[in-house]
This record gives sequence, structure tokens and C-alpha cells, in this order.
Amino acid sequence: MIIVLGILGMAISGYVWYKQVTPGAVACLGTGCATVIRSRYGKLLGIPNGALGVAYFLTVSATPLLLSWLPNLRLLVLLATTIALVLYVYLAYLQVFVLRALCNWCLMSAGLTGILFWVLLTS
Repeated sequence: MIIVLGILGMAISGYVWYKQVTPGAVACLGTGCATVIRSRYGKLLGIPNGALGVAYFLTVSATPLLLSWLPNLRLLVLLATTIALVLYVYLAYLQVFVLRALCNWCLMSAGLTGILFWVLLTS
């Protein structure tokens, strides 16, 4: 399940990353995706949030494959997931209260992170 969720997260984050660095329309269930993705909050320390998402979800999806060699990796990934979840809560706050625009891709990514957090805690 972790691998599937990680691959789905990589696909979503990859799309967001692509749309952050290229012009043109952004597929969206509403009208706020481009506003959110291309806002000044779309980068953390100069790195596009989509790129950070790809790296995070790639790491998470590789976790089950690497656990036999790195038994403490699960704890590190749980920590990374906790940090990602806190960041997503902050970014959701920005969407609602600062940008007043919602990005379905960003919210789906946040939801996947929440599910991954639950899976990691309960497995």
C-alpha cells in the first residue's frame, strides 16, 4: 500500500512541479490551481514544492523495499511524513486564508500524506 500511495503522490507532485516551471493552463477541478501553484508560496527555500513532493513520495515509496537493509528507515520516514503533514496544513491554511484559492492537486497530495502517516503509524 505504501508503494502505491507513494507512486500516486509522485505522479501528482510531478504534475505540480511541471506546471510550476512551465507556462500554460493548469488542469483543475476549480479555478485556483494555477494561482496556488504559481504563487510565491509555491517554493520552499527556492525549491518548487512539486519537486519537494516528488522527492518525499519517492523516498516513502522506496521504504518497504529498503527496510531489510535499513531497519531504522521506517522511523525516519515517519518523521519526514510528520514534517510533510505539518507543512501541508500550513499550505492549506495559505490556500484558504491568504490566497483564497484552492488547488485540488495540492489537497490530494496532502490527503495522501495523511493516509501515509496513518499507515506508517499503524503498521
